[in-house]
Amino acid sequence: MTSFWNETANVFRTSGYAVFSVEAHIVCTIILAVLFNRQQNSSDQTESSITWSRLLFIQILYCLSGIVMVLTDVNIIPHSDTAMYIVTALNLGLFGLNCYMVFLYILQSQKFTLSFAKVLLASLPFMINIIILAVSPFIGKGIDVTGGVMETGVLFPLMMFIDLGYPVAGVVISFWAGRGKIYYGGNTVSLMMVYPAFFTVCGTLQAMNWRMPVLCYAIILADVLVYVSYADSLVSVDPLTKIPNRNALMKVLAERLGKENPEVLHVFAVDIDDLAAINSSHGRQEGDRVLVVTAGALMNFKKNEHKCYASRYYSDEFMIAADINDAEERELFIEHIRNYISNAAMSKKLNCHIRVSIGWAKYEPYSRTETISGLLEEADRSMTESKEQKKFQTMWNAAM
Repeated sequence: MTSFWNETANVFRTSGYAVFSVEAHIVCTIILAVLFNRQQNSSDQTESSITWSRLLFIQILYCLSGIVMVLTDVNIIPHSDTAMYIVTALNLGLFGLNCYMVFLYILQSQKFTLSFAKVLLASLPFMINIIILAVSPFIGKGIDVTGGVMETGVLFPLMMFIDLGYPVAGVVISFWAGRGKIYYGGNTVSLMMVYPAFFTVCGTLQAMNWRMPVLCYAIILADVLVYVSYADSLVSVDPLTKIPNRNALMKVLAERLGKENPEVLHVFAVDIDDLAAINSSHGRQEGDRVLVVTAGALMNFKKNEHKCYASRYYSDEFMIAADINDAEERELFIEHIRNYISNAAMSKKLNCHIRVSIGWAKYEPYSRTETISGLLEEADRSMTESKEQKKFQTMWNAAM
């Protein structure tokens, strides 16, 4: 046993890259394991977060395979052509699977609907690589480990092109999905462009020199950025409706008021009428559906020229920040909101109608609405006044 450890120490002393590479992969494995554990215990269990959790597990396996590959290369693990082929093929296969899972994660993060058929179709290029790896010992066109040293065959560039094509496609899809997104998903879109870019650049470097542990560091940096984004979303996204909450609204309003021309800024308070009655007569589950449908309608109310930003303010009240030029445009904007919510309720086939009361406030310098709190309070007061007028009108009509 003593002689084994002495021989191992001697190998590491004479193979400087091995020490550095093993240490790098061990550190990355530990960090990935911590992130994986945190994600498994997270309250955020959306499709994209579950896919990211699976991606973390695959990345852990990739880093572990990197360690085994290095130890086999320097003959700490008994060295043979067969052993070298197995660990090399495993490492390259996990690399390709990692790229493929990055692609799926991007699609889900950008709200693409993925059926089983689409997932299977997207996996075909990856399966081609697996076939190339499987037949390489017989044709030597993918990888060649004759003599215990890995050499690349004529099909190796094709394999790397296929694997790295996944994150490249992720960058393109994120860029395309982010067109016109000023506030909604802006940070997510930017992150989803940066995330696959790490794999594209560093994966290329890794393919050029497999002994250089560039990709494991890129994986850690990219995943830490994703984790920070998830942690931020937990405090800025409403857990029921999945739209920005009050904290996020405050940040956006502070940003808008800090710009040179905030004079067109309006804040609209949208309150669902008689939500308590809906909960009482149809159940709280239906009331939650009303909130989700209303939130979805406001989120999808894409008036890019108005730079709309909707959030759940509290309970059954939502707030929309928008740039409106004049009174006529403001009234038309309010009418569009009502129609959009009504159409969304019909399309979702709710058991009740959604009626809303809407108030508004306009930014005015040197007045109470020049501050965020003043804008929100005035919009809320205007909404309450609209609700009271509606009740009075209903009572008047009943009396007549």
